[in-house]
This record gives sequence, structure tokens and C-alpha cells, in this order.
Amino acid sequence: MSEPTNPKDELQQTVAMLEQILEVMPDDLFTLRALYETSLKLEQPDKAFECLKRLDDGARAAQNAEMIAFVLNQYASIVDDMPEVQKRIDRLTELQAVADLMSPAAPMPPPSGRKGGIESEMALAWELFQDEQLSQEEYSNVLHDLTEMSSGNMNTPVTVLHILHDRNFSRFDRLMTHLCVKSGVPIIALSQFDEQEELRTVLPLDFISHYGALPFSRVGGELLLAVLNPLDNELLDRAAEEAGCRCHAYLVSPQEYDQRLAQIKKALAA
Repeated sequence: MSEPTNPKDELQQTVAMLEQILEVMPDDLFTLRALYETSLKLEQPDKAFECLKRLDDGARAAQNAEMIAFVLNQYASIVDDMPEVQKRIDRLTELQAVADLMSPAAPMPPPSGRKGGIESEMALAWELFQDEQLSQEEYSNVLHDLTEMSSGNMNTPVTVLHILHDRNFSRFDRLMTHLCVKSGVPIIALSQFDEQEELRTVLPLDFISHYGALPFSRVGGELLLAVLNPLDNELLDRAAEEAGCRCHAYLVSPQEYDQRLAQIKKALAA
């Protein structure tokens, strides 16, 4: 019988993985936040504070309102006799006030290339970990696979769902239900819809191969999209911009997505 895993060892493994990701993507906000919170769990306040400052700098540079609010909330729990913290609070509060005056706020440009997709998947993995759908070890394994797979030349999307399915994740169906409830995106069986010639080129092949969103039907002038990350709201906006029409997301299994993607590629190559 194998010995039980020490929770602290699992946290240390997660820290090592997060630091490896930051070597490749030093400004990734979700990874910085994950490293900050993991350092807190390991009772490493100095390391956590340095990570929080990096998250502060990145959130201000990206003007990410959600992360700015998070950092401000974390600063509130730190002793207020630290001049550096107060200066940072003042800068963030000022930026937040300016953002509130912008009506409507200017939209952030969509991420470009594969990096944007991987950042969204890392955010999804973090959400699932926070929701206790993934254990510390499972979360660390997903981060490891995302990092390795994103550096390769993949012909299918690099997603959390693909990784969990390939790892024979025992609670996969429950996790899919959780995503459906959390996002409000319905689950559908893609096999119930025939592959349609008119939809093959509505979105570029590179887009559906890398971003995990492909059209499977049309209702009126609007598209129904099979997606693998229902929490990625920007993905739907990018798809709508590419297709030139409104899009509606439906969550599908990674194996069905890959099967439909293979059908489309085969048809286009014929």
C-alpha cells in the first residue's frame, strides 16, 4: 500500500509548476494569483507578498478590473503601517476610480495566438480548483500538461477537458455538470447534429483547431457553437467577430469535439 501524499508536498509541487509557467509567461495574472494563494497556504508570507506585488503590477498594466479588486482586498488584510502597501493601495484606488468614470469602459483587445487560449484554460483550471472540483494534485497535473502541450504543434485544442479526459478523470461527468451550472451554458451531444457543409468555413480552420469553438448548427442568422471552455466569455465574442453574427455556446465533450473537427478537416482536404 502506498503512503498517503503529504498535503504540503502537493502544495510545493504546485508552486514549482506555477513558477515554471511564469518562466514562460511572466505576466500571466491567473498564474500569479494561484502562486500567491498557494504561498499563503504554505505559510510563506514574504514570498506571497512579493507575488502579490507582481500581481498588482500586472493588473495595473492590463487594467484588469477583477484582479485590481482582488489585490486591493488582499492589501486590506496587511498591516497598514507599511508605506509601500499604502502607496500601492493609493495607485490602485485611483486607477479603479478612473475606470469607473469610463462609460462604457473600453473593451480589452482579445488575446492573440495560442497564448490567449492557454491563459483561458489556466483560468478554468484555477476556477475548478477553487470550486473543489480538482484536488491540489489534480490541479498541479493539469497545469503541467497545459504547459507541455501548449509548447507543441497540436492539431486540436489544448484544453482542461482534453487533459482530464485523457487522464481518465473519474469525476468527469460531475465536472461537466458543474461547468454547465456555473456558466449557464447547456450541455449537448454533438453527435445528434449532422456535420453541415455550409458551416465548415464560417470560422477559420485555425480558429476551431486552436480555440475550442466550432459551429454545429444555425438558427436564423445566428450560430450555435460547440465549446470546451464555457467560462471563457471572450471566446464567444471573438467567434462572433470572426463569423459576423451572434453566437450561442453549448458545452460538448472533448472526444465529440475532436471527432467533429476531424470530419471538418477531412471534408476540407477532399
